[in-house]
Amino acid sequence: MHTLCNHYGVELHNFGPNSISQAVIFVSLCEGYLGIEAHWDLWIHLLRDEFFIENVQGQPKRYARAGGLMLHLRGNRANLYIPCRMTTNNAGWTRGWFYLCNDGGRLPAFTNKVLRERLEKWNCGVSPAKQQDRLEVFTNALQYLAKKGLTAAAVIANFHRQRVIPLVERRLPIFELTPEAAAEGSRTLNDLLSHDATAWRVRSAVANFPSNPEDLWKIKMRPEKG
Repeated sequence: MHTLCNHYGVELHNFGPNSISQAVIFVSLCEGYLGIEAHWDLWIHLLRDEFFIENVQGQPKRYARAGGLMLHLRGNRANLYIPCRMTTNNAGWTRGWFYLCNDGGRLPAFTNKVLRERLEKWNCGVSPAKQQDRLEVFTNALQYLAKKGLTAAAVIANFHRQRVIPLVERRLPIFELTPEAAAEGSRTLNDLLSHDATAWRVRSAVANFPSNPEDLWKIKMRPEKG
């Protein structure tokens, strides 16, 4: 997300709830399951952008001012990723949105920008082919995890239960948040979120909640590199 903001002129207000969820899941997959830093080439290889157009009766179509950037799996590469369908029940989310003061200028400057043009480099995916070949080791690992039963719901459940906020600035990536890590390294908490509270958060984020909630805990995040 930082790369998007820095290189493509995308601002935080351009992301809607599902787009933020997609970014969180991807970072958690990289750091918590593949044991690597979030991988930009893999990101644009698997995900594409789409802009939301508001339809108001009696008015011309217009691009959404807030939450207009939507992230989706590329249809021809969905089999390279874990099952990842976000909720379709985000109606009215803008009425509950909140605003933060940019104290100290730590967040990107807010310009109220409306996105109207596709992100050209992102749309092309990873190029050239040799660069795509280097991603095969990661997509093979993701396919293996999917076959073992890992889903977006389980990823969300694991980072909530361990109280990790994947997109927050941390001194350590998830794979270094081990019990032995120094306290100042933002390690995961020993006081885990309850299963019921975690499941409630997952239900609000995904379209396909498992029929057996125990499936959320079958494949845990592994806080170790590689």
